[in-house]
Amino acid sequence: MTFVSPIKVTRRSRWSSELLPLICILAVCAAVMMMPVAIVVGTWGDHLSLRQEWTIKGPPCPQVAKLSIFAIGAKPPRPFTYKGTRFAAQVGDVYCEAVPDPGWFPRTTHAVCQFSRPAGVEVTTPTRHVIYEPGIGRPATVAVRNGVPSCVMGGWFEE
Repeated sequence: MTFVSPIKVTRRSRWSSELLPLICILAVCAAVMMMPVAIVVGTWGDHLSLRQEWTIKGPPCPQVAKLSIFAIGAKPPRPFTYKGTRFAAQVGDVYCEAVPDPGWFPRTTHAVCQFSRPAGVEVTTPTRHVIYEPGIGRPATVAVRNGVPSCVMGGWFEE
């Protein structure tokens, strides 16, 4: 009488014993090496979107030597400082952002501030003092690049 074993003993293939662990290790290494690439691409995308989003088109704001009585109101506007530039606006709200300068990966930014409805905006940089008077109820966007302010009437600021 011969005895037949119900368990079949087979040799493991080379695929499962040697190649599968190697492929898994290579996949984990590739994933780890892709993390810095993903961070760089994400940062670059954020820089591009900030630049596009904060590039406001519109007619230039009227520049005046002194604010009119309607722009000043009962008391002078309260100033605030953002990125080394002093701003003052009488009416409405303001939102500022540090927008990356042009280039692939700039290390510098410039200030862009949107005003919801300023009657007038005073901008003082270390080298210049400028007064813009877009008018009551009109949005205005002021950008300061290399200490030089510019203003356009327009913006997407909502209260």
